[in-house]
This record gives sequence, C-alpha cells and structure tokens, in this order.
Amino acid sequence: MKPLQSFRVIELGNGPVTGLAGMVLADFGADVIKIDPPGGDPFGEMPASFLWTRGKRRLTVDLGNSAELDELRCLITNTADGVMTTLRKQKRESLRLDSKTLQESRPDLVYGSVSGFGEKGPYAHYPGYEGLVAAKSGRMIKFAGVADRPGPNFSALQVGIHATSQTVVSGMLASLECRRKTGIGLSFETSLLRGMIPYEMGVSALSQLYDKGIVQRPQRERDRSVSMPTLNYHPVRTSDGKWLQLGNLLPHLLDNFFRASGFDYVFTDPKYQGDPFRWDREVLEQFRDDMFEHMQTRTANEWMDHYVEDGEVAAHPYQTSQEALSDPDVVMNGHVVTKGETRQLGLVANLTETPGEVGAAIKDTTFLDLQNRKPASIPVANGSPILPLEGVTIVESATIIAAPLGASTLSDLGARVIKIEPLTGDPFRGMMRALGASKCNVGKESICIDLKSHEGQAIAHKLAGRADIWLHNYRVGVPEKLGIGYQELSELNPGLIYISANGYGPNGPGAKRPSTHPVPGAALGGVVWQIGAMPDPERELNNAEMREMARKLLRANEVNPDPNTSMVIATTAILGLCARSVSGKGQKIFLDMFGANAYANWDDFFSYPDKPPRPNVDSNGFGLGPLYRLYEAQDGWIFLAAVTPKEKQLLAQTLILDIENENLESRLECLFKTKSVAEWETELTRIGIGCVEASGPVPPQFFMVDEHVAQEGILVEATHPDWGTYKRLGPMSVFDNGSYGGTEAAGGSTTSLLKELGYDGNEISELVESNVVRAS
Repeated sequence: MKPLQSFRVIELGNGPVTGLAGMVLADFGADVIKIDPPGGDPFGEMPASFLWTRGKRRLTVDLGNSAELDELRCLITNTADGVMTTLRKQKRESLRLDSKTLQESRPDLVYGSVSGFGEKGPYAHYPGYEGLVAAKSGRMIKFAGVADRPGPNFSALQVGIHATSQTVVSGMLASLECRRKTGIGLSFETSLLRGMIPYEMGVSALSQLYDKGIVQRPQRERDRSVSMPTLNYHPVRTSDGKWLQLGNLLPHLLDNFFRASGFDYVFTDPKYQGDPFRWDREVLEQFRDDMFEHMQTRTANEWMDHYVEDGEVAAHPYQTSQEALSDPDVVMNGHVVTKGETRQLGLVANLTETPGEVGAAIKDTTFLDLQNRKPASIPVANGSPILPLEGVTIVESATIIAAPLGASTLSDLGARVIKIEPLTGDPFRGMMRALGASKCNVGKESICIDLKSHEGQAIAHKLAGRADIWLHNYRVGVPEKLGIGYQELSELNPGLIYISANGYGPNGPGAKRPSTHPVPGAALGGVVWQIGAMPDPERELNNAEMREMARKLLRANEVNPDPNTSMVIATTAILGLCARSVSGKGQKIFLDMFGANAYANWDDFFSYPDKPPRPNVDSNGFGLGPLYRLYEAQDGWIFLAAVTPKEKQLLAQTLILDIENENLESRLECLFKTKSVAEWETELTRIGIGCVEASGPVPPQFFMVDEHVAQEGILVEATHPDWGTYKRLGPMSVFDNGSYGGTEAAGGSTTSLLKELGYDGNEISELVESNVVRAS
C-alpha cells in the first residue's frame, strides 16, 4: 500500500505551486482531484503542465455557477481529507470555500492556502509571480555582476515555486499525520514570499549585531559582484573548452583537490604555507593563473574520470537541464523516469519499503464518479495541537546547510530536533560569523559526541531508540563505520525512519564522492540558465577572459542548491512518518542534492518529441521577454510581469501599446524611464498589473525593514547564546498561535540530554573528562 493511498486531497488551485505539491502527493498514492475552471488551468499551456498534473483526476467546475459550487462544497465536506488552494482570501470567503466555513462542517479537514506575497500586508493584492516576488524581495540584486551592466540581474531558477510547493506538501502531510493522532484538522498558509526565506542565509541578523555592538560595522561594504571565486569553489576550463565547477568547501577537501590535480607543491613550497584563504594576494593570483593553465591539460571527461576514481574531490561539469537528464548519477538514482517517448522528473525520494510511482497523464472525472467515498478514518477529536509535528522526535547527525536547514524546517513544524555535533561543533558554526549556523540550527537541542568512540556510539544508540526519524548527510559507508548505520539502529528501533541525504545518492559514479552546493548548481542546469549560455568551447580564451568567466559562473552559482535540498528533506521526513502510520514499521529512505535540484529545475526537467526549449535569459540579464523582465526607471529598476492575456491587454490599454509590435521592448525601455520606480509600481499594481521595485534592499535588509514583512509576521523573536534576543525569519508555513525557537551553543543540551537518557552526574562528568562528549 502506498503511504498516502487513504487520502483524498482537493487541489483548488492553478499553476505550478499547488500543481507540483499535488504531483508529489499523487506520486505516493493520494487521490488528488484538480479543480479546473471551464477552459482549463490558465497555466496549462506551460510545457511542464503535463508533469505537475500527472497521476491526478481533473474535475471542471464553474465557480460562478451556484449549483456546481454547491456540489463542490459537498464533495469537499463529504469526501475530502485535505484542500490546498491558490484562491485569494476574499474570493475564498465569498464562495464559502474558506477554511473557517468548510471546517465548521468538517472539523477534521486539513486546509492549506497559497498566495504570492501573503494576505495581510500592502503587497497582498500584487500578482503572485515568481519574478515579482524575487525582484521585490531583493533577490535579483544578488545576481548583479552576472551580466555586463550595473543593476539587478534576472533570477532565472524558480526557487520560490520550488520551496513553496514543497512547503505545501510538508504542511499538508504534517497536518494529515497530526489528524491521525488527534482527529483535529489544522489549517495553514504560505506564500511565494515565504518561499524566499530559505535562501537568506541568516545574514538578516547582522544589522542587529551591528546595532548591539557585537560585531563592528564595516567602514565600507565589500562589492561581492566583482569578487573572484575562492579556490575551493572555483570554476575551471578544460582542454576541450568545457568548464568544471569545484566544490571543495572544507580544508581537507581542498587539500584533496591539490593532491589529486597535480598541485602537490603547495604542501612543500614555503610561500603556500597556511590557509589558502590567507595566502599573500600576489601568490594567490599567480596560483590562480597556474591553475587555469594546468586544468587545460586534460579534457573535462578525463578530469572527471580521474576524480571519480580518486573519490575525494568535489567537482562536476556545467550542464544544461536537458544534458542533466542523461547524467549517470541522475539516471542511476531514479531522478529521471521514462514513460513512452517522454523522460520526466522522478520521485522526490526513494522510500525503500513503501515506494511511490510516477503516475499516468491526468484523467477527467465527474461529480458522480467522486461521490462514493468517505474520508480516511480518524480518532475522536482529542487534544488541541498548535503545530502538526508536536510529539515527533528527530535526531540529526549532519553538518553545514542542506540537512540541518531541513531539520530546522521540521522544528518550525513542531518537531523536537536533537542535533548530534562533533566535539568541535558543526564546522558551519565557524563560518560567516556563525550567521548561517544560527539559521540552520534554530529550534534544536545540541549534543556534542565523539562518534568514533564506543561510549559515544552507545549514547547515539540510546537517542536512536527514542527517535522517530534519524537524519544524516554522510557519504555511503560512513555511518556504518561510526556505528550508526541503518541495520544497527533499526535493530534497536524497528520503527525508526532513517533518512540518508547526501550529495549524489547511493548509486552511480558519485555515490562515495563529496559534494557541496556549487556542484548540483552546475550539474542540474540552473547556473547555465542563469548565465544565459556557456562560452563557445571552440573559442580560445585568454587569461583575463577565463578569469571573468569564472567570476560570472560563480556569481550565478549562489547558495540555492542547499536550501533546495532542505525543502525536499522536510517533505521526505514527513512522507516517512505517513508511511510508518500505514505499514507500522520504519524504513531506510534515500534522497540527494542531485534529485532535489532536479525538482528545483522542474520547468525543464523532462523531454519529449518537439518539446519547446527553455526560454533563454537575454544576454543583458533583463529577463525572458519584453513582458517579463527588468526595466530601468528614472531612479532605479522595476520588474514587469504581464503574463495572462487579460494582463497583456490591460497593459496595452493603459500604456497605449501594440503588444505584437516587434519594437515593443525598446518602446517600453523608453517609456519606463519617464517615471520613478514608486510611480510605476503604484500605477500598475493598482490596476492588477505586476510591476515592482527591483533595486530596493537586498534580502537581508528587505526582510528586516519592509513594512509588508512586518505585517505578515515573517520575523519572529528568538534567542541566541551569544547575541541574546534577536529577530529571525520565521516558519515557511504559518499555523495559528505557533511559537518558534532560537539557536543554542554547540553542546548546549549535552548534560540535559544525557540525564534524560539515564546517565547520572558522575557518569556525565566522566564522559566530559574523557572527551566522549562536550557540554557548554
């Protein structure tokens, strides 16, 4: 039996956010009924629509017809377990399809709503397009420097849609799992704006640290748009004109790259002594030039064969999403499924005991066909849960961003998360002034354990015996060496859900290799789309041109592959809980950064005969076409999004334009320079056309100072052991009256957890003195 086979979910929404969420639910057995208006989903002409509608049934309903509307309400209240919708709040309420009305008849109904900017602040009425949200929240400024011009750069990869769709899945599944225990149906809301939260790496706290005097405010801000890559994350060109992305974040990985690539002399030559980040500038730049030259002595395939055989170097060729469909690690880990002449995105995760299945094309249905069903059985209502994962315990044995941020997302859903750290703490605590670590470790209890010791493994075993989920990001074979492999832990706790979330997955040539975020960024197609196109491999590049291309590539390859994976981890963990509720047993689950970032490239991760190409980002980094791009105004930049026929017609009437004119783009360029950013945003959004400022504060400052953010309640108060009280970005999905944790020091809960496990004071002191554990 598939994990979600007992559930029916009504997808009362248009477009890819609820579409992709419903796809994941259908892949694992849910009966997903997609409600379409007469004429179909207005986004149904997008090439990816076949993907997000797979495995579902389609019911066409005219919401303006009172009889059909009554039938839809009856269908929901009589047969559904959950509803997810993109209907705006005012329309939901006027149609009596809102959570309050429906839950009066069905208190156990789970209800999730999605919007563009949220439903409370001054941007609530803005159209909910990814480009508008990315531009307004400052994300496009982060890509400044990718194109050869000043100002913001279009952000191509639709991370907001990816994160928000996964948030809808995790919110829906967590609430359905909560309902199994309590009989209570929860409601939640999320937005594309909240979908931007994972990609702000805790830097929003920095201004607060300046104000408190904890960190000295710099005299001038560094312009990172012109910075060269660090050696560990450097793009390099090979002899056949292709480019590799290096991803050797930690010191031992960078040393592995030096050793495996023929740069052994850095270990013996006195001028290279010490941390490469602190090499003399002249020495560093000479080494960079030498590296460019040496890496062109082999082809990309020759280097990759060498690195795969070595097994200790993080690197991968840059690829388009279409090329990634044939990547051996993608194919061998099931991230691509072939059905007839179509290759398409596979399952979100590999549940080894209760696998999902990619569904067939959507089928039409009728009210009559859908009537003969009752909602899944639930207990008599008991308790009053606030957050859906209350009572769930997760043990996280992971470092840096992807898995830890995934666990923090689960903490914001109410789970208890216990983080096992090495005695020196998660290495991420020593980077970026610990800003990123503060984000990735919110809501957790930390215990520092030497897992290489017998005594440390015994502590881990006791934690596993009490856990619902064990999450790690080790490479294949490492958990077994540390005594925390699935076989050993599942014997102690047969109900344990054991999640492996690493770089490449358990199969394929990358199975035992390291990976960090720039690798899947390069490998799955996101960066090539962002950059516009890779250089012609036949064209010779001089040193200055290679330096500039390397700078642009890494500027385009920002941190998103880690949070992309985090969102999939949260979904997967709750899928595991649902599966256990059905089967009565735990299981081993695999997911990886390649698969998660294939999902982030959802709009082009498929192929079929005569498939249209992914739209190109223009060479100036403005956008995808005249009606979905950046424009310069009198005093800054705006982003325009006129997508539907109605929006295009309204824009043409308002600005007296011929939308079909081949000179439309140049006409708009001239027109938008005649007024200020604020004037254009006010004038066009007032009549329902998407137009927002794109040159405002970057994401850290935007989330701290914008009035809309404040009214949406996106900032929540938290505590930090060194900073005291501060404000952090809050949860991805909002439930009524939820409260959310801060960050504690490495080992901050070591003593209390050991006491909870039955150790007395003398035993704890002995464990600390013998360096088995560390307490702070």
